[in-house]
Amino acid sequence: MINYSDLIEKDIISLQHGENIGQFDDAEIDVQKGKITALYIEEGGKILGVLGKNRVRTISWKDIVKIGVDVIIVNIDSDIRKENNKDL
Repeated sequence: MINYSDLIEKDIISLQHGENIGQFDDAEIDVQKGKITALYIEEGGKILGVLGKNRVRTISWKDIVKIGVDVIIVNIDSDIRKENNKDL
């Protein structure tokens, strides 16, 4: 079992490109089923974490390949939903 605290600030790695696409920021939960349905990741965009606006991506739970000790590996394609300036 994975705790929410185990996910915080893990790097998200694209399986297709092997690149770091952001860090875990928050999760979308289906409260009726008690399951995580998506992850929100914070992409770069701020300078030193202070200036600028962050871009937030939503990754469906079905696109997660593996949750490791340090990273979360995801298999995403070009139709991933992007959301700008979302406050979580």
